[in-house]
Amino acid sequence: MRRAPRLHWISILLGLLVLMSVVSFHAYTEIRPEPVQHAREHRELPERTLALAFHGGPDPKWTPRLLDALRESGVKATFFVVGTQVTRNPEVTRRIADEGHQIAVDGFRAEGDWVDPHNLAFAQAALADVLGAHTRLVGAPVEVDSGDRDHQDIGTLVRMSLHEQRGVVRLHDDGSIGADIARELARTPGYRFVTVTGDRLVEATAAERFTGAVTAWSQRNGGIVLMLLGTAIAIAALLGLLRTLLQLGLAHTDRRLRRESAQEPPPWITPPVSVVVPAYNEALNIAATVRSVAANNHCADVEVIVVDDGSTDGTGDRAEELNLPGVTVIRQANQGKPAALNTGIRAARHDVLVLLDGDTIFEPDTIGELVQPFSAADVGAVSGNAKVGNRRGLLGRWQHLEYCAGSNLDRQILHALRCIPTVPGAIGAFRRAALTDVGGVSDDTLAEDTDLTMAVTRAGWRVAYRQQAKAWTEAPSTVRGLFRQRYRWSYGTFQSMWKHGGALLEKGPMGRFGLLYLLVFHLLLPLLAPMMDLYVLYGFLVADAPLALLVWAVFLLLQTASAGYALRLDGESLKPLWVYPLQQIVYRQLMYAVVIQSLITALHGTQLRWMSVRRTGLLTDVAGGTVHVT
Repeated sequence: MRRAPRLHWISILLGLLVLMSVVSFHAYTEIRPEPVQHAREHRELPERTLALAFHGGPDPKWTPRLLDALRESGVKATFFVVGTQVTRNPEVTRRIADEGHQIAVDGFRAEGDWVDPHNLAFAQAALADVLGAHTRLVGAPVEVDSGDRDHQDIGTLVRMSLHEQRGVVRLHDDGSIGADIARELARTPGYRFVTVTGDRLVEATAAERFTGAVTAWSQRNGGIVLMLLGTAIAIAALLGLLRTLLQLGLAHTDRRLRRESAQEPPPWITPPVSVVVPAYNEALNIAATVRSVAANNHCADVEVIVVDDGSTDGTGDRAEELNLPGVTVIRQANQGKPAALNTGIRAARHDVLVLLDGDTIFEPDTIGELVQPFSAADVGAVSGNAKVGNRRGLLGRWQHLEYCAGSNLDRQILHALRCIPTVPGAIGAFRRAALTDVGGVSDDTLAEDTDLTMAVTRAGWRVAYRQQAKAWTEAPSTVRGLFRQRYRWSYGTFQSMWKHGGALLEKGPMGRFGLLYLLVFHLLLPLLAPMMDLYVLYGFLVADAPLALLVWAVFLLLQTASAGYALRLDGESLKPLWVYPLQQIVYRQLMYAVVIQSLITALHGTQLRWMSVRRTGLLTDVAGGTVHVT
């Protein structure tokens, strides 16, 4: 059976096609159509012979009147058209050609700008779109100036036009004077009227007509596109500002409430805990992960179950070699992370289960802190505070800022709204009763943690966030690895949102707040936000609007201040903040690309497979109760 082409290859091919089209179009605009006869090299006219040359049109009001006058007089003229006017007035342009007049080019945006090869090519493209042809005659000839820009008296204009008694008479068809002087000149006895040259239009090729259609569409619909772009930018700016206000306001409120509860804290609970670690090819990290869990200071029984999900690098052997008490290794054929988690959950002895990835390191008090929200009987799951451990280097710092100023701050907001959508795989705890209610961990999506959390919330359980419970995780160290990870996360989140879309019709917090928050700030905002960056470039480089750059800089300053506040809320140093502006310029675009690619994949109905991220083993030391972060 032949496999269907993968979506990213289709995207690459489409991207190459678009790129080649753009390059071809650019090459077309660079090359001047050959052969071209410049009007200034027009034929020498005999005595008492005039060629009437009308510039600046076609005009929707005056050119038809001029054509009527020429038809009545039996005179053929030459129209030096402007490309933008041709596109605006296609019917008038066709009438000029149909009535046998010669069409030449005098520019694209204004008279005389034909000397720029780009403008000349665009003007010819306009003719190709409207007439299916282009002209060999371009430029302004050496003409007899009729003076119709300076005088209105017909007698004066006629005398000036007949001054040389022969030649090309320069006229304009953007006013009533053009038709009047044409009639008077035609009545002058003894004069013959011809076109500037005998050349006629040349049929355009298919490529020229296609280029003409593209440029004409851009001209006709550019205003609509800019309006839509402006609307998208306004929405993105408002959503960005709203998210910042929500993050700062609710995070501050959540912190205040935690401070108040700390003055009269609930009793410290110490339930026995089962820790389940699903692991596939985690030989570089599994020892450090298991040691960190075994070194916990939780004053109750803690069992550790490592589920080796068909690893080929000796992950299970590394865990067994530690020979730590309370650590059990279960081996199974590779079935995926959800199956590994379910295997560990079935084997666990306790009712409080901590689930963590095989590349995560706990601090000694993490388990004790993580289980405290279970003192409330309605709490079914708890999210801990996942932090980037390998934060050296630009990519690591960017991800560190994203975790603190994005993910963790979002969890504080959603914790206040009681609708946290994701308990991260790096650090999370669940009641067995909650897992039983939802039938365990599902493999319906690639974001099993989001799917599980949404299901637990919809089952009536509350999901809490415990900032004090910290876990250090290894973030991708390459751009390719980062893209693969976030692509999977994003796609899996969209899958989970679709799966749990029914929550929108329910009265629970997931439908009222959680799904809407994800839809607005994790889908709509990333789709619209790139428009703001594009518009800034357009305003600064094309539209000569430096104010756009100033507005963007102010917006960036506000975001940087918000990120700084988020770092302080999370107990982090402000030193990495210096890379935040660059993160917004570079890293943010990558995250936007992830969301767009994920959405395209979802719309295509393509089933995305699990994409592993290469581990480096950078998080390896836990000694003396301190996590050594690289």
